[in-house]
Amino acid sequence: MALEKIADKVVNTDVLIIGGGMAGCGAAAKARDHGLDVTLAEKAHTYRSGSAAAGLDHQNQLQVFPITDYKGQRITLLDFLRGMENRNMVLNGYGRWGGEFSSAAQDIIENRSFWCLEELEKLGITSKWHDGDYYFTPAAWWEGAMIVLRVHWNRIKPMLHAACVKKGVNILQRTMVVDLLTNNGRVVGATAVDVRTGEFIVIKAKATAVAAGQVWRIYSPETPTSWKYKLRYHFCPASGAGDGLAMAYRIGAELTNMDVTGWAFRIRDDSTISFGNFTWNDGLTAKYFTWTGEEFGYNNAPKYIELEQKGLTPVYNSLEHLPDDFHKRMEVAYVDERLVSFKIAEDRGFNPRTHRYEMMDNRPHFLPHCYIATEKDYKARLVEGLHSMGGTSGGLICGDRIHRTVSEAPEPVIDEAQVESQKQIALAPLHVKDGTEPMELECAIRYACDRYVGQFKSEGKLREGMRRLGSLKREFLPKLMAKDPHYLMRALECRNLIEMAEVHMNAVMERKESRGNHIRLDYPERDKSLDHMITYQRLENGKPVLERRKVPPLTPENAKKFAAMK
Repeated sequence: MALEKIADKVVNTDVLIIGGGMAGCGAAAKARDHGLDVTLAEKAHTYRSGSAAAGLDHQNQLQVFPITDYKGQRITLLDFLRGMENRNMVLNGYGRWGGEFSSAAQDIIENRSFWCLEELEKLGITSKWHDGDYYFTPAAWWEGAMIVLRVHWNRIKPMLHAACVKKGVNILQRTMVVDLLTNNGRVVGATAVDVRTGEFIVIKAKATAVAAGQVWRIYSPETPTSWKYKLRYHFCPASGAGDGLAMAYRIGAELTNMDVTGWAFRIRDDSTISFGNFTWNDGLTAKYFTWTGEEFGYNNAPKYIELEQKGLTPVYNSLEHLPDDFHKRMEVAYVDERLVSFKIAEDRGFNPRTHRYEMMDNRPHFLPHCYIATEKDYKARLVEGLHSMGGTSGGLICGDRIHRTVSEAPEPVIDEAQVESQKQIALAPLHVKDGTEPMELECAIRYACDRYVGQFKSEGKLREGMRRLGSLKREFLPKLMAKDPHYLMRALECRNLIEMAEVHMNAVMERKESRGNHIRLDYPERDKSLDHMITYQRLENGKPVLERRKVPPLTPENAKKFAAMK
């Protein structure tokens, strides 16, 4: 059977970018500079898609070292990594680059951040403050070790969209990639559906890059006032289903740090002020108080549990001690993201300069450090032809290097039987009548993670959670119905969400220790043998495999640079 008879549309391209957020748009624009034919598939619309859909007031993925912190101390990359380790947020000491260390951390050592800034400015996106200079601020959230670039990027996505259009990127808007296509262990493209027309699309590509975001929606929204069926997440919910991770996992690529959860230190009245303004500032953090007015240090899960047991909750944040110039800068930053919050705060009598804000209970709300494991040039481990990246810098650098993969790649050969199988999976919910609504299943997945992983973990709870997820997968995933192509997108997201929830629970089950915000009541001590180790998970012959390995080594050249930083 000819491929054109299976698919409604066949697209031929050099490079396929999956996900049109900041990373995807940046990668697509940069790849076009090398004369490549580039196709960008985004299930929403690149004008306002990805985590930066509403704009940004800070950028923490452009770190430049060394720099002086707010106490006048010199900060190096080593200080930064130690700060990450001190927080014990992850198994290894390299934080958000657990799976990308060979690519992302080495780029920082090579000081590619200013190159990224220059590339953004070529696209018309300025990063400079009102005085014409860059405004880097050390955040006390990471003990002065994480460098944050203040920006006014309220129109970052429309500008990146315009840059891609101008450079001639072929953008498939409202197009959800369903699965990757492979041939002899090499990715040769993907299948997708148009979530407005229902067209089934085959995309043939010499190189494919996943920039589809992380996993948020296996937990309930972090904002406590959200009704369970709403998608009011801190990041754009369209990018929070783990689509890219799931499709890579299904073909044998490795995922990393799926046992690490982000925690919600949010406030009860999130509509009046965002929690980011309590931490992303000039190194002068908000103060924490118990209900009795006693000040205490940094608020994390162990501290909150201690206060809860002593009857000192709820706890409150306050900005009343900060100087007037900080409050003015905070107001400027708010203009980028949530101008309406000023009106809401005024109507409700909230004044950030004097009001104390109640903090919600600590609980997991997303997986912030999960990635497709990559090596040099953001190439995925174990799978040829696949790249993966995230964030501003990762997208630009990957886009600048992906031409190397294209130049070495053979012409993609598509397995028609594989396409037919993926088509049946993709379109199946359209043929189900009187079945399960996608949001019903999604909420059940969230409940399982909230209830059985949650704040306090134990083997019994995790086993029950895995049993219930298995039941949902067997009984309700096949019954998902889609009354139109938009609902089809939601149904396919559920497929990815339930798969990533299973991977997550399995990783948490195997992590038999407590540290930082990872609390196993049945294993209360820290397992030092896990220090500087990364959790890798993959499918091998259809069976899940979990391994822990040491942080990938630096290149010899960068190892010397890193040693000099000590």
